[in-house]
Amino acid sequence: MKRERAAVTAVMILAVVLRVYGIFHFPFEQDELYTIDEATNLFHTVLLPGIQARPFFFLLEHPFLRLVPHTAPWLRILPFLFGVAGIWVTWRLARDVAGPIAGFIALVLIAISPWHLYVSGFGRYYSLVYLLAALIYWRLPHAYDADRPALYLYVLIPLFLGAWTHPSFVFPIAGVALAISISRADGRVGFHWPTRTAWLWLWGPFIALSACVALAMRVLHHTSDVANGGDRGFLATLRLVPAIIDWMTLLVAAAAMAGVVLLIRAEADTHRRFGWMVAVGCVFTLFALVALSFRTAIYADYGIAALPLAVVAAAFPVAWTYDNLPQVFATAGAATIGWILVVDILPSTVSHMSDGTRFDYRPALSQINAMAPSTEVLTWPIIIQRAYDPTLHSREIPNTTAGLDSALYRYRDLWAVISVKRYGIVGDDTGEMAHWLRQNCRQQGEYQRPRLDYRIYRVDLWRCTYGA
Repeated sequence: MKRERAAVTAVMILAVVLRVYGIFHFPFEQDELYTIDEATNLFHTVLLPGIQARPFFFLLEHPFLRLVPHTAPWLRILPFLFGVAGIWVTWRLARDVAGPIAGFIALVLIAISPWHLYVSGFGRYYSLVYLLAALIYWRLPHAYDADRPALYLYVLIPLFLGAWTHPSFVFPIAGVALAISISRADGRVGFHWPTRTAWLWLWGPFIALSACVALAMRVLHHTSDVANGGDRGFLATLRLVPAIIDWMTLLVAAAAMAGVVLLIRAEADTHRRFGWMVAVGCVFTLFALVALSFRTAIYADYGIAALPLAVVAAAFPVAWTYDNLPQVFATAGAATIGWILVVDILPSTVSHMSDGTRFDYRPALSQINAMAPSTEVLTWPIIIQRAYDPTLHSREIPNTTAGLDSALYRYRDLWAVISVKRYGIVGDDTGEMAHWLRQNCRQQGEYQRPRLDYRIYRVDLWRCTYGA
C-alpha cells in the first residue's frame, strides 16, 4: 500500500508539472480567445451559436475573469484544476474496476496523454467534460447496485452539469447507461428498466432540470440551438475517427479494443459490465459524432467524454496478463505491455510539450512587422492576429479563388498567413488556395516547432503582388 501510494503521488506530481509548463509557455489558441468573450459577455456574446447549449463552464469562468487579467495562464487555471482532478478520478475508476495494477497503468497513461495534456492547458471546457464523465463512469454502477437515493444524487450532479457543459457529453453517457441496464453486476443479462428509485432520484430529476433549463433558454434568448454552424465537408468527416484515434494514439486505441474483449470475456460480473460500458459508450460516441458531422461542424475534441473509458480499457490487458499468465511470465509480460503503451504515447507527448499542439502565428507577424508592416494582411483566424498585433491592417483570408483574386486586385500587395496541417492548408480541401498561392505569391517564411509524431502545425508566410 505504501509503495502504491508513493508511486501514485509521483505520477500525480509529474502530471501537474507537465500541465503547469503548458499553462505558461504556449500561445493562445483561437477558441481560448472566444472563451474570453463568451465568459465575459455570457448570453450576450456576439459569437454563434452562443453559450445557450453549454453555459456551465462560462458561468464558472465569468466571476473568475472579472477578478484576474485576461492572459493565457489565468484563462487556463480552471481547466488545469479540472484536468488534475480528472487524472485522480481516472485512477480511482480503474482501480475499482480492475485493481491496483490497472489503476496505476491508467494513471500513467492519462498523466502523459497528449490529448489530456492539451485539454488541461487549454482555456475551454474539455477537461471539465472529461472530469464529469469520469465521475459518472466511476459512481453510476455503484448507485445502480446499491439503489439508494443518496448515491443517485451524487451521480445527478455531474450528469446535469456535464450535459450543460457541452452537448457531446451525453453520447457516451447514454451508451454507458444502456450497457448498465443490459449487463448487471449480478451477472444477469438482458434489458432492465431503471428502478423506481433511479427514476425518482436520478433520471427523472435530470430530465426535468434539463427541460427547465432548455425552456428558459428558449424563452429568454429565443433559441436553444446546439448547432455549430454548417458541416465542415466530407473530407473532414472522413478524418474524424482517425483524428480521435490519433489523439489517444494508435496503440492505446488498440489496447482499449483488446481490453474490451478481455473484459467482456472475463469471469467477474463487474468486469463484463464495464466491458459493455466501454464498448457501447464508445460506439455511441463515434456513431453520433459521425452522423452529426453531416449537419454541423464536429471536431475530434468532442470525443473527450469517452476518453476515460478507453484509458481504463487500455490498462486492463496489463492487469489481465499479470493475473492470468503463469507466475514466471506474469510480471515481465505485464511490465512489457505497460511499457509499450507508454512508449507509444511518448512521441506525441514530447511533441505536445514542444509546440502545444497548436499554431504559433507570432513569428510570422514579427516578420511582417520587420519587412512591411503597412501592407495588407490576409489571415485566419483573425482573432489571434488582433490579440497579438492589433496594429496590422488585416482581414480574414477568403477561401475561394475569386475572393483571393478580388483582394489582390484591390490591395495590389499583401501578406497571406497560412495554417498548414499534415493533409494540407486548413480549410482548403479542394487545393485551390494552395494552387493560387503558388501562382501569385512568393513564400517568405515557414514556422513550426519540432514534433516527433505524424502531426504538423506549420505557419507559412506568403507575399503576394498583383501582376507578379
